Amino acid sequence: MPKTNSQEAAFPEWGEISKYGINTLQVGDVVKLHFHDANEFWVIVSGKGNATSEGISYELGPGDILMTKAGDEHSLVVTEEMVAVYLYGVMPPGGRFGYLFRGIDPPFEDWKKVRTSTRLD
Repeated sequence: MPKTNSQEAAFPEWGEISKYGINTLQVGDVVKLHFHDANEFWVIVSGKGNATSEGISYELGPGDILMTKAGDEHSLVVTEEMVAVYLYGVMPPGGRFGYLFRGIDPPFEDWKKVRTSTRLD
């Protein structure tokens, strides 16, 4: 059984996680509408917030998990100090970590095509 942490990120090949972390968010914190190249999961440990995923609003609290498919836009407004664990699913080859924004960052399939066509071999 391997062990890792969020800095090492040494996940086994058979694992289904490519990144994770723990966030402590304050009342009024806002995570702007964004998307990822991998599926993302937010597990709420404590606190509360209002999330939007693909235009649907959800009230989140302890024990809830928000499951967001790769490419789907989501956001969060914290209404009670929150501790949340986030996990990225398997990142596709060439995928980008971090927040991506519609209108600024192309969807993954478009990004992959541009990246492949501009690569020097």
